[in-house]
Order: sequence, then structure tokens, then C-alpha cells
Amino acid sequence: MNSIDYIKHHFDFESPQPPGMQLAVVVAETIKAGVLTPGDPLPTERELCDALLLPRSAVREAMEILCTSGEITRMAGLGTFVAPSFMRRQLDSVYDFTRSVKAEGMEPSTKVLLFQHTYPAGFSSRTLDLPLDEPSIFRIERLRYADDVPMSLEIEHIPCLRFPNLTQADVSGSLYEMLARKYGVQIGDADEYYQAILLGKREAKLLDRQYRSPAFRIVRVVRDTSGQVFNITEAFVPGDHTRLGVHLEGRTPPPNLD
Repeated sequence: MNSIDYIKHHFDFESPQPPGMQLAVVVAETIKAGVLTPGDPLPTERELCDALLLPRSAVREAMEILCTSGEITRMAGLGTFVAPSFMRRQLDSVYDFTRSVKAEGMEPSTKVLLFQHTYPAGFSSRTLDLPLDEPSIFRIERLRYADDVPMSLEIEHIPCLRFPNLTQADVSGSLYEMLARKYGVQIGDADEYYQAILLGKREAKLLDRQYRSPAFRIVRVVRDTSGQVFNITEAFVPGDHTRLGVHLEGRTPPPNLD
């Protein structure tokens, strides 16, 4: 069944719901059902008007709703398309790629590009507070995928002294789950720093993006429950597949002093 037939089959012509709003819901369901997939063109406004006998104003209202919600994207001169799959990053908790991908209904995978025993410099050296007699770290570069689409290039710095016998096979999935299971390390808290950037040639090639396409550079400093830093991550995340979310709470009203 093509997308027009699917939409027509699921559109309730007798519903009291405004037609533009109902069409937006049905198109969103069409995308969720996989009839339309990321990057697919949507039927044109004329095709939808003719198939559903709707005024163009109702179809345009539906498209506006879907654009605002991020379900579709418009490209000048080309048409309207299903938006690419997004990775949602909640900024009020420590981000775990594997869990987040699974929560979006996708399959995570990891390609380890580098697993190296080396010595840190600059920010990593100062922040990890390494002992003078054993200042070495594991430098790990990983390409993270969701449904075989590269979503993140991550560079990890982990102290060797604290995590002896760490192997490349250990870092082929969730780093934090592995460290908890193998070494008993629990996350206490973390700081993250976000910077809007344009991808360099190497990062763009690995992430299968255009050179100088927009992205986020994210630096994460993770501490255990005792407050000791055990991981520094630098991640490059394409902007077209990333949404940032923050949970906000209202201010507590001042106490009544009467």
C-alpha cells in the first residue's frame, strides 16, 4: 500500500476533528508505521487535496503542524520530506547512547576505531588527576550507530591504573554499563559542555556527512559517587540528527513572611 492509499484508508471523513489536525495525525501514523521512512518525499499538497477532497488550507495546516513537531522537513525547490531520525539528548541526566538508541526503537552498534595506551595532555591530564607514577590512559575512539546510521564519533579518555585489563572488546557497547559490571563503578554526576561547530574533513567522512555541516562538539566529564573523575568524553554529533531537551521546573515561590 502506497502512502496516499494508507492515508486515505486511515482518514475518518466523518470525524468531528478539524481536517487539518486529523491529517497531521494520520501522516504521523503513516511515518510511524514505516509506510513513509526518513528521507521519503511526502505526497504533494495537490495529491492530498485530490485524494481526500480537502481544501488546500487544511492540507497546509497539517504540514505546518508536522513541520513544527519535527516529523517532516521542507526543502526549497525540492519538496517536503520525512525528517531524518532524531536522537534525543536529555540534558538533565548523564547520557547513555546505547539506552537512548533502544528507547527510540532503533538498534545500537559500535565500531571501535582506536584502542590505545597513551599519555594525556592539557585538559585531560589536569582533570583526570592522574598519579605521577602511573599517568597513562586508554584513548578510545568509537563510531556509534543507530540502525546502521552513524550518529556519534566519541573519543574516550580513561585512566589505565583504575581500569586494569580493559580490552577493546569491553568497549564495543555501553561504556558505563561495562564499567559498572566489570569494575563496580557507579556514576555520581557529570558536567557537559556543548559547542556548535562545523565538521572537519575527518569527522564528516566518518559520520557520513558533508564537510563543514553543522554539528555539536560535546565534552563530558564524569565522576563516580566519591567525586573522582574516571572518564572524559569528546563527542561529535551531527546537528541534523540531534535534538536537545531540558526539563525545567517553575521557581519555588518565596516564603510568606507575614
